[in-house]
Amino acid sequence: MEHQDTIVIYEAVAGLTKQMLLAAKQQDWDALAELEANCAKQVATLKLNESVLPLPSDVRARKLASIKSILADDREIRNIVSPWMVRLNSLMNSLHMENKLTRAYNQ
Repeated sequence: MEHQDTIVIYEAVAGLTKQMLLAAKQQDWDALAELEANCAKQVATLKLNESVLPLPSDVRARKLASIKSILADDREIRNIVSPWMVRLNSLMNSLHMENKLTRAYNQ
């Protein structure tokens, strides 16, 4: 993969994480999941095709800026999603316990 193709994908991932952050802020979990799947596809393409050759300094700077943006957005998404995931996990555990009790007392 040419370094220009590589940077385009990094910048696409950065754009997707921005959209993911917006979806998380709006609690649009379906959109977040869809965007996450698209992001995973882009990352898989990078893993398979990224060159090990050194990048020109301007491209390296764009790559670094994209990675910093991705990491910052990811951190914010996790801050939004983590409390929601804890509540969901608690609810699922409660339902699991309720089902176990129901089965135990209905035998």
